[in-house]
Amino acid sequence: MNLSLPPRFESATFASYVPATPSQADACRAVQAFVEAAPWDDSWMRTIWNRHAGTVRKRGLYLVGPVGTGKTHLMAAAYQALHPHTPCGFVHSRTLFQQTTPPQAVAQSIADQCTLLCLDEVEIDDPANEARLVHTLQALDAAGVYLLASSNVRPEAFAKTNVGPTRFEHFLRNAFGQRYALQPVEGPDHRREGTAQHDQTGTIWVGASDATRERLDAACQVHDAVLRLSFDALRERSRTTAHNALVDELVEPDCLAVENVTLASTDDALRLLRIVDALYTHPQAPVLYMTAPTPPDDWFAPEQFAGLAQAIAEKFTRTVSRLHALCTVEHVARVSPKTTMHERMEG
Repeated sequence: MNLSLPPRFESATFASYVPATPSQADACRAVQAFVEAAPWDDSWMRTIWNRHAGTVRKRGLYLVGPVGTGKTHLMAAAYQALHPHTPCGFVHSRTLFQQTTPPQAVAQSIADQCTLLCLDEVEIDDPANEARLVHTLQALDAAGVYLLASSNVRPEAFAKTNVGPTRFEHFLRNAFGQRYALQPVEGPDHRREGTAQHDQTGTIWVGASDATRERLDAACQVHDAVLRLSFDALRERSRTTAHNALVDELVEPDCLAVENVTLASTDDALRLLRIVDALYTHPQAPVLYMTAPTPPDDWFAPEQFAGLAQAIAEKFTRTVSRLHALCTVEHVARVSPKTTMHERMEG
């Protein structure tokens, strides 16, 4: 398992984090204090003191808040401040769910490589992943690994069972809060506010297909290698190709163009979510172009769904936020048949 910091976040520091709200300023100070306190640096005297003081040592810090508030930036800043003096790991929660070995073995592998694990975007899609997450966190704790995690959801909201209390619910609602300090990170989405540090090299054209296709044709002409797919074709490839192999295929050219993005189901949303996440963190991601009849915020809105679909739609807000970091959104008016080519170029 690769536990290195993704290149996209290598420039993140505490100095470059610009709080937009008091909550974000508090969170920045909390993470800095966590780093400076080095709670994992247990000397014999400190251990004896804490034992006699009767205190329960926190095993980590859990950053929770909406998308785009800089939670990942703060974790990356902590990683940069500590590594390599303190061995650190950085991983997305989905990577843990993809492991085929038992959680205890996964935790031991992590413990062999790092003292502090930065666990990004803690999220759960189904009860099986809930169980794997809980077992992995318990095993990491037992192995002595400290945790710095981020999520859009408070830990007690993960429990999905409706059949009464379970040991997973007990851990998430009670033990987790005792072991990890929860730190809110509230505020506006900095990617939507235009304050993100990522260059928006791509474009999403919104409008009628003939107008958006014309813009896409012109944009693709300036690139040497272009992979151009309809959204239907991309969706089909995601069904027939292993995710890692698909990502390798998508990042090979210097430009990826996806036409007519329309989401008809939660399955469509999850597939696009995984692809955008992979492109966002990939060190060699291509320039991304998309066309769609509606803007990204309307592709899969939470208020249109209920139950599990609503939970997925709420997670999809992160996808939309990351698309704003990768692309500018441009609304294109339908081209009149009477408009001359010269007038189109002038426009």
